Amino acid sequence: MKQPPYHISIPQNLMDLLSLYRKNPASLLMAGGTHLLNHTLNREGEHYSILSLTQLEELQKISRTDRYAEAGCCVTINRMIETAYIFRSPLLQDTLCQMGPYPIRNSATVGGNLCIPGRRKDLFPVLQLLDTRVEIRYVKPKRNKRMSMKSRWIHINNLLSHDGEINLAEGEMITRVRIPYYDGNFTFHRKVNIKDDFYLSVNCLATIEKGVLSDIRLIFTNEEKLIIRNRDIEANLLGRRFPLGKKDHDQLMGNLSHFYMPNENPYETYLIRNLFRQLLESLADPPENLQGTW
Repeated sequence: MKQPPYHISIPQNLMDLLSLYRKNPASLLMAGGTHLLNHTLNREGEHYSILSLTQLEELQKISRTDRYAEAGCCVTINRMIETAYIFRSPLLQDTLCQMGPYPIRNSATVGGNLCIPGRRKDLFPVLQLLDTRVEIRYVKPKRNKRMSMKSRWIHINNLLSHDGEINLAEGEMITRVRIPYYDGNFTFHRKVNIKDDFYLSVNCLATIEKGVLSDIRLIFTNEEKLIIRNRDIEANLLGRRFPLGKKDHDQLMGNLSHFYMPNENPYETYLIRNLFRQLLESLADPPENLQGTW
């Protein structure tokens, strides 16, 4: 009898899931499966062990405090959109609403979007700007050989290795994200196609007071592991009054090439410059772009 191409386990609690994952760390974790079904489970001749997360209610919870909101890794994109009043971030809301059509957003999850191999999708740069922390859980045997669940929180910056891959040890998984509230009044989100289904995005959070930029967080990403948040760019913008004069505008555009390493793809370099120009124009138009209290 021919062996099926995959074996699916459906744990009923987190301890069972992590115990199975420790025994077989090569298993694929599946919640919504939007990327997994389209890009991973299509290689003929390979056998897959799949751990389904669909029955774990603990990973589908949303909560908040006065300082931050939390979402389990299996919270869907549409559910985050529907509970936008909890996350209180116009930038996050704009990003979520542009993450594909409704049926995809209804299945795609927070954890899945963060952990796609070799890709840094829409959520990652935005959560970086918001200084998000992620909870990582795993099980470890005690002296009596019984399993004990462990957890740790890390900043999302530390989730990536030097080569841009997700930096998790065998048997570890992301279970929650903790998103602090940001009190700025300006957001900017642009996403354009580079090739196939790869996109270049520019995201910005800022505070503008009486036309003066008092705080800014800016990040570029091209989904192919490249994420650039250059503090020199931010420092160069900080304290400037908008709208800019022509001299200051030309200086900032000229300095961009020093802060952003030109890519081998000239089209991508052109897009970066064009999107940065759009950002400067948006900062110069606060009545339309300033965000009120969420």
